[in-house]
Amino acid sequence: MDSYVELTQSGNYVLAPELLLTRLGPQYEHVLWVQNGEIKFLGPRIDFEKSNPAVSIAELPGRAIIPGFIDAHTHLGQAFGKAITGGEPAQIWRRIWIPLEGSYDANAVYVSAKWMFLEALRGGFTCISNFAVLNEEKAAAVQQAASDVGIRLISTTGYALPMERDLEPDKKQINTAIDSALIRAEAHVLACRDESLITPSLCVPSVQGAPGVLIQELSTFCAQNGVLFQIHTNEHHVEVHWSVTKYGMRPLEFFAENGAVGRHTLHHHCSLVTDSEIEILRNTQSGVSYNPLASAWKGDHAAPAMAFASRGVRFGIGTDSTRSDGLKMLEAAETVQRLTQGMQLADFSCGAAWTWIDAATRGSADVCCLGDITGELRKGFRADFLVLDREQPEVLPSWDFEWELVRLYNRDQIEAVFVDGRLVLSNRQPVTWDVKDFLEENKNVARGMVENAPIIRCHGTSSEARIRGNGES
Repeated sequence: MDSYVELTQSGNYVLAPELLLTRLGPQYEHVLWVQNGEIKFLGPRIDFEKSNPAVSIAELPGRAIIPGFIDAHTHLGQAFGKAITGGEPAQIWRRIWIPLEGSYDANAVYVSAKWMFLEALRGGFTCISNFAVLNEEKAAAVQQAASDVGIRLISTTGYALPMERDLEPDKKQINTAIDSALIRAEAHVLACRDESLITPSLCVPSVQGAPGVLIQELSTFCAQNGVLFQIHTNEHHVEVHWSVTKYGMRPLEFFAENGAVGRHTLHHHCSLVTDSEIEILRNTQSGVSYNPLASAWKGDHAAPAMAFASRGVRFGIGTDSTRSDGLKMLEAAETVQRLTQGMQLADFSCGAAWTWIDAATRGSADVCCLGDITGELRKGFRADFLVLDREQPEVLPSWDFEWELVRLYNRDQIEAVFVDGRLVLSNRQPVTWDVKDFLEENKNVARGMVENAPIIRCHGTSSEARIRGNGES
């Protein structure tokens, strides 16, 4: 719609869609006033017109405006190998992702990040939380890609010091790593300071990826500086087993012992948490990313997201680089809980639709330490939102918008994406750069990145499995 471009250029506009989705649910006969990227008013149209009779209103019949989705966990270096993971046994990070990302130079990091940002915007994401241990040059490449695309980013760096038996560091190596990690952390925070859409974070890969004292130092730095600290937690059986045999504690228990819990922490997956560990998360107000497609596609256990919701654990939803489609992510979030929890208990609601919508928007914003600026349509918040087409047969007639959003809406109904009040995507195409040129220029580069990386694939292609299944040699 041409008018979207005009609205973006003005920087001051009022939209009157058929429906606005707020934390109280769908609202009708409401307007959204955006000024300089901020939501200045959200409420009944009649109230707005009384107070602002001279301000023009843009009519959006048959449209819904909802908060942009926030991907609470992804790896921006994994754009090009997603289908390679199909049918693979767990621990693909060892055989596929580390070899792939380890082979990237800064330009490859930029191309991969920009590619995934494009996918994310097309899927309705207005904010991405990246997870990677990047040096200064590669972190800058990711940040440049985010700036070029216009998406909100949780940027990241961190440190890894493997603790597995043949790699376990000595005290001198640990002290050197701590010094290097803190220098890198300070530089990263400084590099993000003047970026309005970019927020810094630090990460450690997992319980196997750093000694407890390094985890504690980085977590303390984050707590003292108001920075997000990310870590993979209780994701794999191998990881849990290793932690128990190494430390006599499960990973989350070990993190709690070493100060890596609290509101500044974001624990990814938590798919293998016990009741007592859920209490650790709740009591410390630690954040969790629920990654339903990662559980389904990699064969890991499904996180008890229904328990998180009912017991007051702060949680959002992430893609974990499976696919950048916010609407399908909503569907997966509900479906995985229905299959693993609801069916056994005859729970037909499974949190109802709103639980998963809230988790994918304001819940993800909260655990990413952005809950005071984005994640919902609210006065004073930044204007990160989607315009959806409600006039398609899949959603007509409408009976329950939130259930329809979780189960029936498609990515092609995302008509426009706004980040910080600016139009960044219209009719599935960026408005400030040419997708066709970018893909044409980089598709062979993308293929080469995968072909030249030392990836180990166990399963082979689906076509090869078909031949074996038919008994052909």
